[in-house]
Amino acid sequence: MKNRFILTLKKDIVLKELKSYTWVFAGSVLLAITYVVFIIPHNIVPGGILGLSIVINKLTGLSIGLLALMINIPLLLWGTKVLGVKTGIKTAFSMVLVSFYIDVFSNLLNNKIYVEDVLVSSVFGGVIIGLSVFIVMNAGATTGGNDILVRILATKIKLPYNQLILIIDGIVILLGVLVFEDFTMAAYSIIAIIAISKTIEYFMKKSLKNMTLFVFSSKNILIQESILKNKKHTDGILKLIHYDANGKLILITKNTKKIEMVRELIYKIDPNATITVLESNSVTD
Repeated sequence: MKNRFILTLKKDIVLKELKSYTWVFAGSVLLAITYVVFIIPHNIVPGGILGLSIVINKLTGLSIGLLALMINIPLLLWGTKVLGVKTGIKTAFSMVLVSFYIDVFSNLLNNKIYVEDVLVSSVFGGVIIGLSVFIVMNAGATTGGNDILVRILATKIKLPYNQLILIIDGIVILLGVLVFEDFTMAAYSIIAIIAISKTIEYFMKKSLKNMTLFVFSSKNILIQESILKNKKHTDGILKLIHYDANGKLILITKNTKKIEMVRELIYKIDPNATITVLESNSVTD
């Protein structure tokens, strides 16, 4: 019985990882297509490593995807300790996909302009990029060096994360203005950056809704003890609000992305536990 449970648990973990990598793949390909269709043809420079690669492409003629990979790889190696090995591997997977498909679609479409209106390209491109980045982040990865660079700088420079992103994006846009000699491009780039950040912010807030878990198990005392022992993983995202002698345990998560981790913890103790998940409005402190 125990061996069967371990095999089932391992199978669940493998399936979960496969699903995660599938989402990373989907988000990365969507990101690449969006850059090729909306951003690159209009010389929009929406900050970050890809924005910097667009600028260097103008100076050197090297492909944008190759340039992004050349910049991202050292940053990834440098920032693996910050990201963690698991996230680092997924990030490498995303970076390679984005770089590869940007070059593939650039060659196929030959930088043809499909959306004539630059403002529409900036807004729609920014929204879809924001969605793509969120999909990859939600799967436990990042899309490349800009996020890594900011995380590293945050350990060296005592400035808020958002301010560091703005500074880096501002420098990249300034380089774009100097290289393309187009001040109007800066305005469209800023619009794209705002669209990207607001889209990510919207989906992040949506994903962080509080969820109430009703757990029915004959081993709720053991489950409760396990939650208390695993505070490193559960503290700050999980709160026990009720337990009674009838085998009902009520928990609230403050982060929907952690629900699977909580389920795993519960099923390790009691494979026969019944878990019902409902959306909740707030968490009682």
